[in-house]
Amino acid sequence: MSDVSAKIFNLDQLPFESFDMAAKMRDLLINESVHQYQIDLFDVDNESAGFVINRIQKEPHLSKDRELNVGGNVEKQTDQQASFSCSTRVINKIYHPALRTYLFYTPLIIVGLILVLFTVDIWHFVLSILGVKALPVWIDDDLLINFTQLAGSVSVIWLLSDVLIDFYGTALIIGSHGLTFKQDILTRDVIHIRYADIRTIGLRQGILDRLLNIGILEFASPGTDEVDIRFFNIANPAGVKADIEAIIEQCHVQ
Repeated sequence: MSDVSAKIFNLDQLPFESFDMAAKMRDLLINESVHQYQIDLFDVDNESAGFVINRIQKEPHLSKDRELNVGGNVEKQTDQQASFSCSTRVINKIYHPALRTYLFYTPLIIVGLILVLFTVDIWHFVLSILGVKALPVWIDDDLLINFTQLAGSVSVIWLLSDVLIDFYGTALIIGSHGLTFKQDILTRDVIHIRYADIRTIGLRQGILDRLLNIGILEFASPGTDEVDIRFFNIANPAGVKADIEAIIEQCHVQ
């Protein structure tokens, strides 16, 4: 297992803002020295504040297998297994769709509440616009009011349920060994992809997405032309993409 020494910041003694900037500095350090360096996430109060570079102090290898002391028992770990072991501090970092993507539900919910709370006033207003002084005898006033309130209540409950199910039912979990994508509470579709198997990370944003700072993240593995994971409406997609790329980088060098 790698032993990481002092952290290297940018020229302002602050963490690098992007993974690409940190990667350029890491490559420069590797080219100008005999040491190996890796990029790590820099956390402040459990929140990602950028990236730092650490020098790797490698242990001498006596064989291709490493012996690990786990609970008093000695176990062997191959180089391939060790190369993709990740820091446990990234376990269960969960992302849900951005709440601001549900703002378009707000006018519909308000309309439903108005139908429930101001049913009589609404019908008086509608009838006055139509020039109708009284309802036909075959229309029951109470039935009309109750039906209108029922329609408003059902619409509000349906919209709120749709928001809650979609928000809590969709989650991207960044674990110590890979990504887990969960979708839909009722059917419970779960997809897991190891960091070692991630071939590409795609980011898609339209003009409105850029204004709202949301987007679509796509993860694909080798051997297939399909996208394994596609997460819609994730907040700060560029930042999440950079965080995952840093974790993959760290997994490969450890």
